[in-house]
Amino acid sequence: MEKNSYEVQARYSDHSYWTWTERVQGMQSLFTQEKFISANEWKCRNMCQYFDTPRPHSSIFLLHYVEPDLPSKENPVLFVHGAGHSAEKSWRPELILQVGRVGRPVFAVTFAHPHGDNLFQAVQLHNAIRRILELTNGDRVDLVAHSKGGIVAWTFLAGWGAPWGALPHGLVDKYFMLGTPNRGLDYPFRHVSPNWWVKYQNTSAPVSCDSMLWYGHYIDTTEHSLYEGGAFPGLSQLLFRWDDTFPVHIIADTLYFGGQNWLMHSKGIEGAIQDGGNYMEKLLQSPVEQDLELHVLAGNLPIIQGWWTEWDGPSDGLVFVESVLDTDGLTNDLTQVKRKTVLPLNHLDLLYHPTAHDWVLEGLLH
Repeated sequence: MEKNSYEVQARYSDHSYWTWTERVQGMQSLFTQEKFISANEWKCRNMCQYFDTPRPHSSIFLLHYVEPDLPSKENPVLFVHGAGHSAEKSWRPELILQVGRVGRPVFAVTFAHPHGDNLFQAVQLHNAIRRILELTNGDRVDLVAHSKGGIVAWTFLAGWGAPWGALPHGLVDKYFMLGTPNRGLDYPFRHVSPNWWVKYQNTSAPVSCDSMLWYGHYIDTTEHSLYEGGAFPGLSQLLFRWDDTFPVHIIADTLYFGGQNWLMHSKGIEGAIQDGGNYMEKLLQSPVEQDLELHVLAGNLPIIQGWWTEWDGPSDGLVFVESVLDTDGLTNDLTQVKRKTVLPLNHLDLLYHPTAHDWVLEGLLH
């Protein structure tokens, strides 16, 4: 076990609704400088200021805080963002301030890499919780995680950080999952067109091919891909095959199963899963601690404005509903699962819609 697991480097108090933001360094030995490309480096002024660079080392994270309106002995609440987001982008003041008004200290984490390694981020989640308990003199926190952030939380709660002293024992009371792919996802390999949209927009999302036809010639897209050498390591770790449940359309065969056609070359989803260390397969054999409550929220509205969404089966536009609701790997004790709810919301609505906010508040207050 490593001592002195974190060190606070700086504190900023200039945000419109966060009382302050700390830049914290995790001192464990596993962290590296993860790969960035122009598409996924930080561009937001606040994030660049707080991290002190658009491409921070993965030993760094940000801890944001909102002071509650009233003092309370209830657990602090820690919000965990998903892929491509920060705490600022994920957690709107409508939810954050409501939680603060009921007397809960509110914290949120922003990881160094928006698509970073889930084990790195799980160890940082432990560091964030330790810092919160130091500040509040508390014993436990409640976790609220969206999408990929839920896989980070599961990794921590399953004890994968143990070699670096990041043990979950008794630190979390309630765990809320919003659109978390609890049995992984295969969306990136089911749909061909988004690869060109991602490349054209240079957006902070991966492609699933390692070369593509681009204005009449083939270009290498490895850096922008889900494969080894790409800048999206945490997303390759989320991959899991669903083609036995929801068949793949023939137009996506080359992308999903691998090979070359006149548009692209793909190593296939199996290649990307292997490059991600068969992460979900292993995580599905790693239940969380038995003394915490689990709350699961899925959306079934497969429409996200401006995005090619998932229609091959019931989904929130990105993750199959069946994957979100699958808690078999999380726990063997069904009494741990207090709620499984499906709302007519898409993957982003689960963050921003008042109905989703009410669902979170109901679980926190009861």
